[in-house]
Amino acid sequence: NLKPEFQKAVIEGVAKVTHIAEADSDGRLIGEKIEQFGVIAYPCRELGLCMSLTGAEYVTTTEVYPDSPRATPEICTVAQVAVIVSGLDFILQV
Repeated sequence: NLKPEFQKAVIEGVAKVTHIAEADSDGRLIGEKIEQFGVIAYPCRELGLCMSLTGAEYVTTTEVYPDSPRATPEICTVAQVAVIVSGLDFILQV
């Protein structure tokens, strides 16, 4: 249920707070092909991932890494808030 514009809005919101992981030289993040900057897609329902449990139209899972030298626990918290705010702002405009 990938929603590219929704994912883009979330990434743009988080990027205002912290860095977004770059793809590697093979165009992958954590071994997965990127769908767009900062976004990978998994077969969520088949894997039983949390975002597939409700059947909601707009879902995402985010990862902010506090062990990154470019992040702090505070930045990670603010980034997660940015995910929520960006996602809700997008949905309100649809």
